[in-house]
Amino acid sequence: METQVRKTTERQPPGDYLACGGVIFGHTAPLRVPSRSARPHCFCVAVSVMAGSATNNKTPLLQGVRTGTVMRIRGVVPEQAGRFHINLLCSEEQEADAALHFNPRLDTSEVVFNTKEQGKWGREERGSGIPFQRGQPFEVLIITTEEGFKAVVGDKEYLHFQHRMPPARVRLVEVGGDVQLHSVNVF
Repeated sequence: METQVRKTTERQPPGDYLACGGVIFGHTAPLRVPSRSARPHCFCVAVSVMAGSATNNKTPLLQGVRTGTVMRIRGVVPEQAGRFHINLLCSEEQEADAALHFNPRLDTSEVVFNTKEQGKWGREERGSGIPFQRGQPFEVLIITTEEGFKAVVGDKEYLHFQHRMPPARVRLVEVGGDVQLHSVNVF
């Protein structure tokens, strides 16, 4: 199937994609094209996935992550959702290290934060309550600070997860699991 690109910021129907910053996403690996963006430090991609299907979207971070980097993830939690995740990965390898694993678990009413290094998970941390509801849209901001990754859900700070590895190692944002993903923006 060919990749289709539309010049709009409106929500795209399933199968259509929007990209800026020099990367167009199709059904497999990204295709790199010359960027005409006036803001080369800003990368965004909007994607749509069929409701109720499991998502696995990887957005490359061409500039990496540094203090002040903001990642905005928007989507909807499907009615039958169990769990989804937002991972900040250090490479594209199958067992890549994860500087941050943000894992809303609607099936157990908790949000787990962790890291994975050399194939081993670290100590889990949990946020207070679960700020996600099945069938409802959400917006998550992951803000890189000198101390860690600040997770903001909606308009409230949820948890400030302390760095366990250098954030400069991060190369991808992965969103997966039971989620209808609308967009990933990196500023």
